[in-house]
Amino acid sequence: MSKKRVLSGIRASGRLHLGNYLGAVKGMLALQENPEYETFYMVADLHTLTTPYDQKELKNDIREVVLDYLAAGLDPEKSTLFIQSQVPEHVELSYLFATSVSLARMLHLPTYKEKLKLHPKDSTVALLYYPVLMAADILIYKAESVPTGIDQEPHLEVSREIARKMNSVYGTDFPEPQRFVTEGEYVPALTGEGKMSKSVEGSYVNL
Repeated sequence: MSKKRVLSGIRASGRLHLGNYLGAVKGMLALQENPEYETFYMVADLHTLTTPYDQKELKNDIREVVLDYLAAGLDPEKSTLFIQSQVPEHVELSYLFATSVSLARMLHLPTYKEKLKLHPKDSTVALLYYPVLMAADILIYKAESVPTGIDQEPHLEVSREIARKMNSVYGTDFPEPQRFVTEGEYVPALTGEGKMSKSVEGSYVNL
């Protein structure tokens, strides 16, 4: 029997925090230990570029996420661990996927609108493109399960829409990925507004 595939990743925008652990890493660890799954976990450094970042610190931030992954229990002997930008096929596939998604669909995503409010002067086309690249991250491995927070559900719906469109038009066999839910996944920000996020200073507690 073939194993079900799993893909998840965390942006390289700082050390892992409690929200990352409960929203994603906890599920990543559970699936890693389940013999029915083949797990792929990445440092999503390309996604990091979608919001303001420090170029001088990026390499170190990537290294810190890798170390935090290992410290949290992700095992290279059990999971495939990699850095997103080192697999250029992710970007290549995302460009093909972009031809199947309307601009209006992207502009109406609640996640895009929220980020736009946080960074009105620094928002780029890359931020709008984020869900398309995420779809490529997932579907290039034909992953069926994605351990991630509930805030990413709109992006996963885009992934499913792309999978259906590509399968219908080109006869591919992409699965429609579903979110792997973990208990206690939503951790409120220390500021009292929204969830813990590395994008909002003072809202989180590092692991």
